[in-house]
Amino acid sequence: MRGKDAEGNLIIVPKPMEARFKNPISAADEVVFQSRARAILAAQSQMKVAAGNTYFENEKRTYGYLMAQILAGREQAIRDIQLEDAQAKEWHRETAGIDFFAAFTIKHQTRKYFYFGDLLEPEYRARMLQGAKSWTVEDPLRRPHYAFKGPGGGWGPSEKNSWVDVRSTENLYLMRVTSVYLFAEAAESKAVAAKYKDEIKRYAVALYRVGMGEWDSENYHGHSLAPLCNLYDFAQDDEVRLLAKACLDWMFTAGAVKYYRGAFNGPTKRDYNHPQPFGGSAANMLSVHFGDCPAKDKDWESDEVHLITSNYRPPPAVLQLARKNFAKPVELLSSKPPYSATTSGYSKAQPEYAETQYFGHSFQMGLLPTGTSEDGGDVNGFKLVMYDGPSGAIALQGVPGPDPKYCGSPKYEKGKVAGPNRVSQYGNLAIWLVQNGKAPWSWVVPKTVKVTTKDDVTFLQAERTWIALRPIGTSQIEINEPLTKDISDGDKPAFPGHQVLTATGNAKEFCGVAIEVGEKESHGSFVDFQKQVLAAEVDVSKLDEGVVQYKAADRDKKWLGMNWGDRTRGLGVWRNGKRHDWAAHAKLLYGSEQSETGIVSSPWGEGRLNVNAGGESFTCSVSEDGKVSFRNEPAASKPR
Repeated sequence: MRGKDAEGNLIIVPKPMEARFKNPISAADEVVFQSRARAILAAQSQMKVAAGNTYFENEKRTYGYLMAQILAGREQAIRDIQLEDAQAKEWHRETAGIDFFAAFTIKHQTRKYFYFGDLLEPEYRARMLQGAKSWTVEDPLRRPHYAFKGPGGGWGPSEKNSWVDVRSTENLYLMRVTSVYLFAEAAESKAVAAKYKDEIKRYAVALYRVGMGEWDSENYHGHSLAPLCNLYDFAQDDEVRLLAKACLDWMFTAGAVKYYRGAFNGPTKRDYNHPQPFGGSAANMLSVHFGDCPAKDKDWESDEVHLITSNYRPPPAVLQLARKNFAKPVELLSSKPPYSATTSGYSKAQPEYAETQYFGHSFQMGLLPTGTSEDGGDVNGFKLVMYDGPSGAIALQGVPGPDPKYCGSPKYEKGKVAGPNRVSQYGNLAIWLVQNGKAPWSWVVPKTVKVTTKDDVTFLQAERTWIALRPIGTSQIEINEPLTKDISDGDKPAFPGHQVLTATGNAKEFCGVAIEVGEKESHGSFVDFQKQVLAAEVDVSKLDEGVVQYKAADRDKKWLGMNWGDRTRGLGVWRNGKRHDWAAHAKLLYGSEQSETGIVSSPWGEGRLNVNAGGESFTCSVSEDGKVSFRNEPAASKPR
């Protein structure tokens, strides 16, 4: 598992795999990947790991770090990863003391056994297989557990009466089904392995038709990649390995759309208000392959070792997509399913969310017409990431609410969003309204961004990107020093190095903001950008009805109109006089308004995915009966 390249540098070697299961990777990209892997292993080898803390799922981080430390040459880590589980004689009595219950733990147990198994003590490795045989003699899900005491508030078998974690958020679901399948296969529990193969097939079929229910989660996307790497690396069944590859290809494509130089753009489901860049598992895990960002030496997640030791490499076209190597500016439309669509295998689900992603030369802006979730929700409705040399990328985030710590989503809290809100977009223009004329607004942006005001417009000047925030029925948008100190300073600041801008609604029914984004390629200079923004025409004469028009004065003379609507299809978004067709939008899992073709294309419900970027093309399809086919080849033409 440890080798050396021509220069004598450490390289990590995955288990052997036939070329027919692999995406190609250039020698240069492999060198960069191995260099990044060494940096991660070096950083994680310095961590102090509480190896004996094995209660329930406390190994969710320690096992990942210990496996990384094994690769880095720390011999004690091999012993630490075999320490007796805290509940070996209680919950895990019938599985030879091995914890196969908690999903976060069995994800790591799988790689520990199948990849690091030769380093384990023979007796311990034998115990793992013995435990797996007992665990998979029948389906462990909802199998009555001897420790069951009655329904309770916890998640262990004493409250949930199962031999495996019953939680079914998408990432935990994938940890469960992949681990049960692989250990059933190893234990020759053929009936259980066959049942879970069908489950995996059903999941992949739905994924390619309606997308991921836990879509683009900053906090959990990476946690879904790790168990799929297990399945891809260790499945003995060719069909299962291809299904795992197809799922990884899809999830890396979805991640590549929003990944930008180490940051992760919105909108996202299960947004956890992570500071940018490198916030959460999505940006961390994707950066292992995508790179294109400054070096990072701390705050890693614990799942990187799964990617580092895996045979999986993203398709070349997906790498180019992540690095934004395509003609710009360009717009990408997508649709998102209900939360349980993929975990329930519901491949006939209809879209719940519509999304717009606009790519400039130095930024990308993402939004949902339905805006940010109201109180108790977990979806962010607007985000903008932009180029920054020292950091890689920085973000502008905002919320129609009083608390800048919740500038992404309410994260299941109350009192964080002032009411229903809607966002419209046309290219580099956006209008964001909330149905509360007295609503507070909060914006968070790094302190490195210069904030100035001209007339009633607040200008944000980043390294290569310029943003204009024009109040609509609110007070001036300006820096709030007390809130800036609150989020940026202290022992555990929510957004270190950031500043807060706020405004307060002074309208009757609706208030909000008009947003215009510029850069050298579109406006020439920051001075010219300011002039053109100030010359724009804004019609708010029908603001009380939720109607706003913004006519840009830039060279394209775009105008964006917005008519409030209670649902996506009731929202009127007008682009140069043409109303956006939400029915046509809903036919696109990914695509463009003009056609299904583009940098990413996937018709809703059809089971096929195509990516074209950087002179590379990738196509993958999953049939209704779970047959996978894929192709990597040079694209027909190079990007401009």
